Amino acid sequence: MKREEISKERQLVLLTAVEMNDSQGDELKKMLDGGIDWSEAIYQMITHRTLPMFRYNLKKFNLYDSMEKELQRLMDTQWAVFEERNNCYLEKLSEILKEFEKYNLVVPVLKGNLLASIVYPSIESRIFNDLDMLMNLDDVGTVVKALEDLGYIQGNYDEEKDVIVEVPRKQKVLHQMATHEIHQFLKLSDNKFAKLVEVDVNHDILWKGNCPYKVMTKDLIQRAVPVEINSTKGYMLDYIDNIIQLSCHLYKEACLMIWIASLKDLKIYKFADLFMYIRKFFDKIDWNLLVKRVKEYKLEKIVYYNFYYIELMFGEIVPQFVKDSLEPEDLSYLDEYGIENKEPSKWPYDFFTRLFDVNRILNIDQSKATGMNRFLDAKFGEGQS
Repeated sequence: MKREEISKERQLVLLTAVEMNDSQGDELKKMLDGGIDWSEAIYQMITHRTLPMFRYNLKKFNLYDSMEKELQRLMDTQWAVFEERNNCYLEKLSEILKEFEKYNLVVPVLKGNLLASIVYPSIESRIFNDLDMLMNLDDVGTVVKALEDLGYIQGNYDEEKDVIVEVPRKQKVLHQMATHEIHQFLKLSDNKFAKLVEVDVNHDILWKGNCPYKVMTKDLIQRAVPVEINSTKGYMLDYIDNIIQLSCHLYKEACLMIWIASLKDLKIYKFADLFMYIRKFFDKIDWNLLVKRVKEYKLEKIVYYNFYYIELMFGEIVPQFVKDSLEPEDLSYLDEYGIENKEPSKWPYDFFTRLFDVNRILNIDQSKATGMNRFLDAKFGEGQS
């Protein structure tokens, strides 16, 4: 199914999920004038975390005042909340980066925190709920000490008692061995919109289990480059490695059972992240080197998956020779899920249907949940899955 064949509400969600070009204003106005089922459109924007970008694009083309006042209040409220929340998170990130600097640690910032600061048009327009970073596993002791010095605890939040309960050392070790990250760090905050600050420190950009791919984290760290975030020196992956990391992140969450079962698998903002990142830094990306590096890591299927779907959703952006160089012979994998199992399953319907229809979860193959249960046992303790 092509984008032009889906409902106008869903076309509107895709059109406004990224920063629109100046030439697209008339297209947006025409779509709004044609009548929209706002219950469908707003629901999809909320669940896909793109409502702030919708508001931004309406403002950009002076179309905001044409919206119903109650919708304006909804969007204004969300915008104000995430302005406060995201700035609180960035203040915490600055504290962490300064602490890492004391220990001479190179711990690149990943995903939403980075993209909200250097890619999105404003800090309010990209929703994020934690701080994501990547470390060399050799630095785990120093990273833990730096975060503990700032009051962070590796534990779980007891909402009823409003306290953070540190997990046992055995669970920390198991989590580190069985997943791509060390156990989450938590800290209570006085900010009513960010009362619990979560820091996720990854040591791998892929997944554990029978993952057929391997990207050495130390390579990524060695190529990391300085970046200023919230007026503080930090590090980010280089332009190519960021594309690789975003692609691996999106692919694993789109195709692993743990994310599918919780309806966190197909979220438009993840595709928008990659599209807007490429558009922002297109001229700084060495596309020939990208092809070479992707092939060295044997990540052609993962990266092509991302390039294929962001263009299906938002239009062409990747150079044709890059897509030709990375395209696998068999494209049937584009519809597979449960890839952590020996035999992946295949979705019974097209991409846009599963992207927008939450009832997709009713059709997943429950017999393929073994790998998911192992992950849950490692993350939350045996027997919690």
